[in-house]
Amino acid sequence: MEKNIKVVFANQKGGVGKSTLCILFADYLAWKGRSVCVIDTDLQKSVLMQRRKDAVAHSGQDEPYGVQDFDVAEPNAMRQLVDSASEVEGFVLFDTPGNVSQDGLLPLFAGADFIVCPFDYEDKTLDSTGIFVSVLAAIRQHVGDMQARLLFVPNRIDPRVGTKEEQRMWNEAAAVLSKHGAVLPPIPARANLRRADTFEITPRQRGYVRDCFEIMLWEMTK
Repeated sequence: MEKNIKVVFANQKGGVGKSTLCILFADYLAWKGRSVCVIDTDLQKSVLMQRRKDAVAHSGQDEPYGVQDFDVAEPNAMRQLVDSASEVEGFVLFDTPGNVSQDGLLPLFAGADFIVCPFDYEDKTLDSTGIFVSVLAAIRQHVGDMQARLLFVPNRIDPRVGTKEEQRMWNEAAAVLSKHGAVLPPIPARANLRRADTFEITPRQRGYVRDCFEIMLWEMTK
């Protein structure tokens, strides 16, 4: 029997590839034979809509993992969802809205085992990520027994971009974030990673995400 592990993908800033990263990680887990399901609480329902699209393209093929959607507006309902998710064998991944002020997210963050925060090194994203870290710190103080560990994923990173001074600032930003959680290896900016499919992950996609996801998996199962 696999250990239950609840993983929330979240950031205050939209457009950092949160939903795509959630899909890719679910695909990677399924490819490795792990039990996994995804619960889409994002108002845009990006993961659910992608699954419906992929189901047409993969007609007749068994789904590698389940995708459900849920409304985050009601805290009590979300608390019940987290309790139910705690009974599920294996990984339960939650995709969340870009706006972390949603009341229903508090019990989700409080009940998570890990919070995966994708980010890039643009000033606006770093500022929003800093706000997100502060929000989580406030929740941690309010809840008291919040156990979630933060995993920061530099996402859609192009190492060819940036002056020496900018890269120095990026390294400093990563050092600051590492005081609040683990900063994982970057995932590169690649067009085929944006074409994530909820039924399969290609060998090339696996090559791009392997360094990050293997450490992420190790952090979650050690």
